[in-house]
Amino acid sequence: MKKLILLILTAISIQAKSQEFAPIGAKWHYDQGTFNPDLTTYQTIESISDTVINGIPCRKLMKISRMAGTETSYLYMYSVNDSVFFYAGNGFHLLYDFGAITGDTVTVGYFTTYDGSPLKMSIDSTDSIIINGQTRKLQYVSCGDGLVIEFGGIVIEGIGNAASMFPRIDLSLDGPLRCYEDSIIGFFINPYHSDNGWNFQDCEQIITGLAEQGITTEIIIHPNPATRFLEITNLDLPAEFTFYDLQGRRQKHGTVVPLQSIDLEDLPAGLYFFQLRNSKLLITKKIIKD
Repeated sequence: MKKLILLILTAISIQAKSQEFAPIGAKWHYDQGTFNPDLTTYQTIESISDTVINGIPCRKLMKISRMAGTETSYLYMYSVNDSVFFYAGNGFHLLYDFGAITGDTVTVGYFTTYDGSPLKMSIDSTDSIIINGQTRKLQYVSCGDGLVIEFGGIVIEGIGNAASMFPRIDLSLDGPLRCYEDSIIGFFINPYHSDNGWNFQDCEQIITGLAEQGITTEIIIHPNPATRFLEITNLDLPAEFTFYDLQGRRQKHGTVVPLQSIDLEDLPAGLYFFQLRNSKLLITKKIIKD
């Protein structure tokens, strides 16, 4: 009887371990370039539910691309021990091995290099990072052929590659990772972002070359949460503003001038995407209306 209980507890432990990557609610934000070289938006991947594919319990993730309009697709992933697998081509394939150590080679076999050989990830060295009090492994990896596909850089345990979730085709406009959040480690801003330190309002900021050239003083949007009024500090020209709900529907629109507040009395309580724009700036920020 004791052996049976031990086997059951072991099975439960393995199952729990296999679900540690992409806990429900986990969300990744990545840079995403557009066909306009002066405009960078963002791409999100969010773990939204449990499901089963080919008899394997896994997580369903929603990917939203904003390169040209909004395009939604779905990914399926699961983890067991230190390995993470993704679904493609009617089967699951290895993507990460967080347990690999210096000198190991991990074959990411679903992807191929320019000569048709499987993509291989060489673990050059390992380290660790402390995220909100939790220690996570780091892998410094070489991966890619320099011609067609790349996946090298820094891999963070439980989060993935600091550049992109999956190997990228050369000249891709996606990545790197801006930030990550889940219920286990909380909020994490990627310190390995090539532009780390840029003064983004939040992970969903839309960056424009025009805005970068034109703004010399930081625009501050406050308070957040807001109750009756929203203040725009350091605005030097009139600007159009729009509140969108989470489905992208416009809920309030108008114009604000310097030193003027935006009256929120007619806006129902909830979470909104607030967009502010004029000839010098384009800012998108999450706003909570109490």
